[in-house]
Amino acid sequence: MAKEQKKLVIDWMPKRFNEGLFWGNGCMGGFLYVVEKSLRFSVDHVRLWETRDTTEDMPAAKFQDFVREPEKFHNGTYTVQNNLQEPRMWRTHLPGLSLNISLEDVITDFYGEINLDTGCSDMKVTLQNGTVVNCQVYVDSNVNVLKVQLDTTNSKVEIKGWDTANGNLPQLAYWNYPKYQEEKEEQVTHVLQPYSECSLAVISLIEKPGHVYITLNADNLKDQDELKSFLSSTTKKELVNKNAELLHSYVEMEGKFKDAHDASWNEFWNRFDITIPNDRLQQSFYQEMYKIFSNERKNSWPVTLQGVWNNDSRMPAWYGDWHNDLNVQACYWPVYKTNHIELAEAYINYYTQSMPRLSERAYKLFGIKDAIHCPVMMGPDGYGVGGEWCFWNMLLGPELFVATDFCWYYEFSRRLDKLESSVYPFVEKVLNLYMGIAYEGEDGYYHIPFTNSPEVFKHGPMLIKDDATVVISSLHYLLENMENYSNLLGKNSEKYAEFRKKLTPLKTTDKGYPLFPEEDVFESHRHFCQLYPIFPLGTDIHSKTAEKSLNTVIDQGFMEYAAWSFPYLSIFAARCGKGNMARMMLEIYCMGFRARNTFVVNGDPNQNGILKISDTNAGESSDAFTVEAGFMVPAALSEMFVHRSKDTVYVAYGIPDEWNSCSCKDLTVEGGHQISVVMEHYKIKTVTVTANCDETIKFSFAKLSGVLTYDGQTLPTEDTYTISLVKGKTIVFGVEHE
Repeated sequence: MAKEQKKLVIDWMPKRFNEGLFWGNGCMGGFLYVVEKSLRFSVDHVRLWETRDTTEDMPAAKFQDFVREPEKFHNGTYTVQNNLQEPRMWRTHLPGLSLNISLEDVITDFYGEINLDTGCSDMKVTLQNGTVVNCQVYVDSNVNVLKVQLDTTNSKVEIKGWDTANGNLPQLAYWNYPKYQEEKEEQVTHVLQPYSECSLAVISLIEKPGHVYITLNADNLKDQDELKSFLSSTTKKELVNKNAELLHSYVEMEGKFKDAHDASWNEFWNRFDITIPNDRLQQSFYQEMYKIFSNERKNSWPVTLQGVWNNDSRMPAWYGDWHNDLNVQACYWPVYKTNHIELAEAYINYYTQSMPRLSERAYKLFGIKDAIHCPVMMGPDGYGVGGEWCFWNMLLGPELFVATDFCWYYEFSRRLDKLESSVYPFVEKVLNLYMGIAYEGEDGYYHIPFTNSPEVFKHGPMLIKDDATVVISSLHYLLENMENYSNLLGKNSEKYAEFRKKLTPLKTTDKGYPLFPEEDVFESHRHFCQLYPIFPLGTDIHSKTAEKSLNTVIDQGFMEYAAWSFPYLSIFAARCGKGNMARMMLEIYCMGFRARNTFVVNGDPNQNGILKISDTNAGESSDAFTVEAGFMVPAALSEMFVHRSKDTVYVAYGIPDEWNSCSCKDLTVEGGHQISVVMEHYKIKTVTVTANCDETIKFSFAKLSGVLTYDGQTLPTEDTYTISLVKGKTIVFGVEHE
């Protein structure tokens, strides 16, 4: 895509929340929609959380009770229920606050576009009286400032907290959240919004002729008494002063701030690229990478379901939480693959900091010390949302998804400091949990009880059995890695080696990988976690078993899929050498499961006839969205160009037959090696590898026709080529076509 085409155009009236323009910097986000004569901005902050939970912080039973009497787990006897009609408080993300710019008449036409290179937008709105108002907007990449510039002074600018009288926010009124209060200084207006038990958000405004500057900060106060007197609290004054100082500095030195903003986006884009002859997928790649940098920063928090774009007039969908399965994982797959591993540090650091609570959970639920259990639905500091000990938050398995991510971080970075401080201690505690609950079967192997393959139901309740494929494959992967990590750090690896030898082998059938031993995939479903060895583990790819497993999924049909099922399948297809399928799955996702501004919609609300018809958007209203499905598009495209399994790098195995010319720049594989590929006339032309560490690995090339050269030498025709990489050195494979 030409540089001038790297933009997202919105040429309709964005009257619903999830239809407008959007900006972010990993901490603060802005989202625009139109309400009659107003431009309405939802201004969100990652720290806006209700962190109380009035359900009892103790499970109704131990995990061992679930194993012994599973029917009581399924019927709710052993779960602490959280009926939303009862007067209870539960952890949840909170809505954004509001910036409202009222114009002189009703808005009748709208045009806007985001320059994806710079994170800046230009808009033109037409009013009923014929007036045309031009507007520019961006959220600064480095500091929490939203800047709006209008070529009219005939407007009214307001900032607001939550309207608890709003019918969409009854819970905030029920929780007795106090109404926001306004303070005015000489040039700055502040709105103070108390929330949670002892927290405060301050949104502040400076308005100059034709220019609006907004900042938002949120923080915890010292205690509940301080909240009651927050107007005189020290923390309140600190936040107000902090906001005022930032806005004054920004107005005074806007040019320097804007230069740093532009440099930040430029550095982001210069680290990677993909160019393909498919306009829809090319645009989606750039649009989703824009969203990623709007959400992910080294020093922020991990990405939640809606990222930095929570509605200002309704509670976030699905609590706006961290779903500890692929919903979190998929937000980071493209970061690893596109040479931006530093953007995953917030995720690794935050979960490392949450280890004390995650260990407390493991002890309360399993009775095992020095272990980790993650809730499926997580809020700040490792606590569960939707009820601390509800059904979902007592399931076994989410910690394996997170532990796999921790291993990915090391495998892609090879940072020994992070291995020692974060990766090793986290994975060690996860394995302590599974070593503690494993039992020895009559076959002499260790087995894991009461496992699930996410969201597979049979005859009513969720299907729960021993030794789910996702669990056993993950454990073998983690144990093998921890043997290596122990040796690297000079620790004893014996316990991992011994446990892995006795852990039940991963089972297969004539249909490939089953859900559980002797329980093949039997219906259409959306998670595909039985394919975990193919991706993200990469322990079995380009094999007959992998291909049979993928075919078995496809044979069931897709009527029960979710939106993200299609890009997920694209990744599996690439790792099975099915480039045409990989492309088609992405096309279906982009055509059928995105709102017009590219945000994901679940279910089939647009009635494309792709999924089973339902009346709701996966249990949420039609303005609900999540971000991870879109992030899977750049992850899948990266996999189509290059991926690694164990000691072998596979190049161009996911490229579809119809792509004549395409290329990628500095995509990354395990080891942190950067790989660029150029294809012309349906064949590989060059492959450039820059090594991140000293390592001997193999390369396998698809779509190779001609004589392969390396370092000026002609290579013999082979299935794989073994090459010794030297850290910092670049090598080039070339192909001389006949």
